[in-house]
Amino acid sequence: MASTAGSTAVDTTVSGPQSGGITQRFQDFGNFLYNSEEGKVLGRTAKSWGEITLFYIIYYACLSGFFAGMLAVFYHTLDWNVPKLQGSDTLLKQNPGLAFRPLPNVETTLIRFNKARASTYTPYVDHIESFLQYYENEYQQTETGIMTDCSTFDKLRPSEDWDKACRFDIQLLGADCVKQQSFGYEDGQPCVLLKLNRIFDWMPEPYTNDTVPGEIADYWEEYSIAVHCYGENPSDKDNIGNIVYSPPSGFHFKYFPYRNQQGYRSPLVFVRFDDPNPAQLYMVTCKVYAKNIQHDSMERSGMVHFELMID
Repeated sequence: MASTAGSTAVDTTVSGPQSGGITQRFQDFGNFLYNSEEGKVLGRTAKSWGEITLFYIIYYACLSGFFAGMLAVFYHTLDWNVPKLQGSDTLLKQNPGLAFRPLPNVETTLIRFNKARASTYTPYVDHIESFLQYYENEYQQTETGIMTDCSTFDKLRPSEDWDKACRFDIQLLGADCVKQQSFGYEDGQPCVLLKLNRIFDWMPEPYTNDTVPGEIADYWEEYSIAVHCYGENPSDKDNIGNIVYSPPSGFHFKYFPYRNQQGYRSPLVFVRFDDPNPAQLYMVTCKVYAKNIQHDSMERSGMVHFELMID
């Protein structure tokens, strides 16, 4: 009987490509980088590299051309002097907000100082002064030199003058809130500057004697946006003292509408706190009043909030 030992023996011959170890792997990688026999670099011949390079040049050129064309069409629809979205389509919804200065630190709305220590109120004084510099006569100019002298208007400006900037005279801010007196901070009578946010082509509407709100009934004027500041809490109202506005009537209608005129400067109002009791934190809200200004405490439209404390 024939032996079956030969049929059961394990065949140790390795079929297929043999592994040459790490040396073989480096040789294969080097051959991939440059194959001198086939003239290939990174697995492609010179002709193949030329074809794929030409393809991507054409591809990205077409892509860049398409993007440039779309951008050109987009800019063609824009007017650099007139916003594309106006009225109710804008974020402000034709309802201006109110801003205040000084605000040297945008992370806090607290105005806190000690009138006996100049270093505590100098940042506030410097911030107001730097803001008012843009209202000096040499800065309120246009390339053509054409601006409207609004000192003669006590009502609305004629519509034919609306495309010209109306010069705002900082002398209207009064003699109490001036740099020479540190805007009242050295006397414990701080002045806070208010300005309306700009809304293109927005025009305030006047109240009548029958529609004017009671909080401004004693001092409102027909062609002015009145300002009213008050302490939010009962203790604030009792201790904040007298509040004076300059100009007393607020923001006059003659400075509107804003149409991106050269040299345009927003009208300003100074609010002076004459005799607030020290060592108390005051929560202050200032509102502006016109028939078409709505007050929203959540969105802070038509009003502004800040805190005041005199150590």
